[in-house]
Amino acid sequence: MASTISDTARILASSIISSFLRPCGLKNDLQPTRKQTYTYNTLSHTEKQLVRRFDGKPVGYIEDGILKKRVQASKHMLRIPRGWTWEKDILEEAVAEGIEVTEIFDTEEEITYTAKIRDILEKGQVVNRGYGVQVVLHLFRWKKRKQKNREIQPMLKLITEGEE
Repeated sequence: MASTISDTARILASSIISSFLRPCGLKNDLQPTRKQTYTYNTLSHTEKQLVRRFDGKPVGYIEDGILKKRVQASKHMLRIPRGWTWEKDILEEAVAEGIEVTEIFDTEEEITYTAKIRDILEKGQVVNRGYGVQVVLHLFRWKKRKQKNREIQPMLKLITEGEE
């Protein structure tokens, strides 16, 4: 009876340990793939290459030769120093694949932030705050482009046409 309990405990401990190792990618045979290609929009047939961080969580995608991600600034913008971050390994892999630009779209304010990946790597600051080694580029170094409000634009067009 004691050996049965011991064997059961050993099997249980082994499964618990392996479940902790799997998400962290600590075992070579269990490491997640960093990139995965998929079709995002079947109408336009736009192909996006999914980009994953070290633990396998999707953090962005590559589309039209641009490294992109969609985020909420209130949750994802770094506060000190104020700026946007990317995982350093992802940026280095993107440069190795010939990708030169990254875009971060803030879904709350509908603002697209654009920067050259080389600028992030050269002028950015390396940080590690529990999400792996990241590089933050200060907010003032990003180019900002405000997304036009899609609901207001047709109304403005009608108003301006009526004035003629």
